Amino acid sequence: MIHQKHLCIAPQHSRRAQFWEKALAGKQEPMLFLTYLDVIADRLFLEKDAHYIVRLESPGEDFETYKAILLLGCTTSAEREKVVLLKENFGEISNFDLWNKGWKRLLLKIDGLRGQYQLSFLNTPTSIAILFEKRQAQQLLQTAHINCPFILEPCSTYEALLAEMSRQSLKQVFIKPTSGSSASGVMAFRYLNPNKQALYTTVVKKEGKFYNSLHLQRYHLSADIEELINHLCNGETIIEKWIPKWSFQGLSIDFRVVVIAGKAEFVVPRGSKHMITNLHLGNQKLTESQCGIDELQLQKIKQVAEEALNCFPNIHYAGIDVLLDRKGKNAYVLELNAFGDMLLNISNPQGESVYDIEYRQLFDDGLLR
Repeated sequence: MIHQKHLCIAPQHSRRAQFWEKALAGKQEPMLFLTYLDVIADRLFLEKDAHYIVRLESPGEDFETYKAILLLGCTTSAEREKVVLLKENFGEISNFDLWNKGWKRLLLKIDGLRGQYQLSFLNTPTSIAILFEKRQAQQLLQTAHINCPFILEPCSTYEALLAEMSRQSLKQVFIKPTSGSSASGVMAFRYLNPNKQALYTTVVKKEGKFYNSLHLQRYHLSADIEELINHLCNGETIIEKWIPKWSFQGLSIDFRVVVIAGKAEFVVPRGSKHMITNLHLGNQKLTESQCGIDELQLQKIKQVAEEALNCFPNIHYAGIDVLLDRKGKNAYVLELNAFGDMLLNISNPQGESVYDIEYRQLFDDGLLR
């Protein structure tokens, strides 16, 4: 007889893993736990005759995990020597490309475990890898005719960006690292002429290094803007048309939609005094009544999020960022987050948390028997 077990792979002390463990405990289901460091070191201790329901969680918020993933991305001894000497420097923006290479190799390794063990993933490693490649994910959405902001050609310098914006007749764009998260390295750039331009970002420069801060910065001097764009566009970035967001009572608003098993279960409006709405930057978590949308607009937001997740059949749940335009007529998918389901202190009218619903829907998806 095959025994069915729940397995979570995450960094040590992961809050997300703890939330999943709590939800499983409420169903009298124990959770086995492996760290990403365990996987990298082949410390698995899994049983050949068990069937594992596997949940992968965000690899963030743990420096040792971050460093181990960087080492997986190294291809030269010089790169490895540099990573080995790294010390934790909270908030520093660096190594996006190297981390992305290592993360994809780790996901590939986890996916390969299916050749040794009986594993079913809530979100498969290969699908998670695609979601982390923002350009690839957005191109898949556009191929499926999902509303997304227009994507410009890649640009690695300030001058190249200006030329591409001119070619597309655009005055403002958003620039994001393709594999970044939590607004790390994100920039909103508006250019009218050499004397009238502005860059909005949480990035600051200290002692020759670039860091994320918890406050939006506005740069207006051409030299500062050029330096930031040249530094942050040096790796892989996605550059999108900047669509003005829905606003209400002085707040710029977008929406985090958590879709589970194809259904938009939660819509969390996020309000900000500026154009970047991530909640960890001190922005406001709103209710639907506080953002001024009607039922038709709410349904548009839910529908585009559901359509987006349907493009990725091997993703059981995701947090999807949706923009409603200034007139409230069109909803656009900004990005899909494989680990974007952590909603603190939010439940549905039946009192279920995100994790309760994710567990319940495992039966409908056929992952649990």
